[in-house]
Amino acid sequence: MARRRERIALMSNSPGTERYLTVYRYGRAGARPKVYMQAAIHANELPGVMALHHLLPMLDKADALGRIKGEIVVVPSCNPIGFSQFMNAQHLGRYHFLGRDNFNRNHYDLSQEVAASVKDRLGRDAAANVALIRAAAIAAAKAIRPGSEIADWRRTLIGLSIDSDIVLDLHCDQIAALHLFISAKDIEPARALAADLGVEACMYNEPWPAALTFSGVNGALWPRLQEMFPDYPIPQACFSTTIEYRGQGDVTDQTGREDAASLYRFLVRRGVVRGKAGKPARLKCAITPIAGMDVGYAPRAGMLTYLKGPGARVRKGEVVCEIVDPLAGDPRKRVALKSATDGVLFSRRQNGLLVHPGMVLFRIAGEKRLRHRIGKSGLDD
Repeated sequence: MARRRERIALMSNSPGTERYLTVYRYGRAGARPKVYMQAAIHANELPGVMALHHLLPMLDKADALGRIKGEIVVVPSCNPIGFSQFMNAQHLGRYHFLGRDNFNRNHYDLSQEVAASVKDRLGRDAAANVALIRAAAIAAAKAIRPGSEIADWRRTLIGLSIDSDIVLDLHCDQIAALHLFISAKDIEPARALAADLGVEACMYNEPWPAALTFSGVNGALWPRLQEMFPDYPIPQACFSTTIEYRGQGDVTDQTGREDAASLYRFLVRRGVVRGKAGKPARLKCAITPIAGMDVGYAPRAGMLTYLKGPGARVRKGEVVCEIVDPLAGDPRKRVALKSATDGVLFSRRQNGLLVHPGMVLFRIAGEKRLRHRIGKSGLDD
């Protein structure tokens, strides 16, 4: 069955204009496992777009050979609103200009609507409960009546993904090593993905992502319902993860091809595409709690310079970066920021950045929970 290309128009935000999503579909609708992949929900984060750009021809070939067993839905660039946002010749795609919403926050949590629909129909058969919940979730998404373009966009994305077995939301950071954010409910399935991708840090939310990110609302639907209905078997039926493909400047055909090959290998390993995935790769990192993630905040304004690069392993007490006072007239007038844990420096900013107090300067994945980070999500807009 040849791939299907679908164009989904969004609510128009001004007369004479239209934005739309381009969606590629492979396999038979309703086949399992269903995988949903999208890139650039933060529209200026493009490494994942390059990965999907190279993955599509690989899926075309697999489709021509009859190898696609499940259903695959790909949205190569999922945010046409953010794609249009330029200011002073710079592409700014993280926040919505009209309301300054972060594009990866405030997505639809359908758990209350689904609970109301299924509460009198759940039974002792876990598979039957999964099918019932998926149908109710699709109906809940269709029932949303959006009042704005961004609400219509969010409704469209959740309608495409909410019944999936696997959701891969492709992002990147500013300057970073390849890393994942997952749920504590998904540690085991995440091991295979993390190994196939070669990630250098993998962090889990406990007990599931509370923030309404796109990946979070897809994966957290199931434990939220299990918490509401503890007397019925409701498995974790969707493995949903945020993949952070390094930094914004890491967009090349070479890395795109490599990332596409890794995604394809994962699809084979999960039985979505027929083939041989090969021997599982060795996991390069520990899977660590979000509470173990050290976040470095700027204590004052100044010019930033780093002593450590992305992917560096640091020890507690090591200096990660320094803030230089450009007006002091003394090169010794600087503030050193040190790591609060042993771990992997997976995210940082660029050298020479002029920083302000409270700005996030780095993130380090550590295995030990830090008292001051317990209960915090790590999402600093």
